[in-house]
Amino acid sequence: MRETIKAISQRAAREGLGTPELFNGGVYVTKNGTPELFITTAADRAQELAEQQQEREQKALVKLVALATQDITKGNTYTVDEALARLRAART
Repeated sequence: MRETIKAISQRAAREGLGTPELFNGGVYVTKNGTPELFITTAADRAQELAEQQQEREQKALVKLVALATQDITKGNTYTVDEALARLRAART
């Protein structure tokens, strides 16, 4: 689904500051027909930030899987007993 980009004048933006519904999805504020400012609601921004965080976490997970695959390929592995022994030793 493609979103349409809304543009409004500075005057309309000032008059609409009390109605956040006007800015849902983001709005470009224009001055003499040139975009000068982009306004969005706090809820839209929070959703955008959450999506960015999820993307970062997904990329980090892919990187961890790639590193683990490299370790396995190089033979840098432990048996279950060795791994448990290393964890116990690290606690003390």
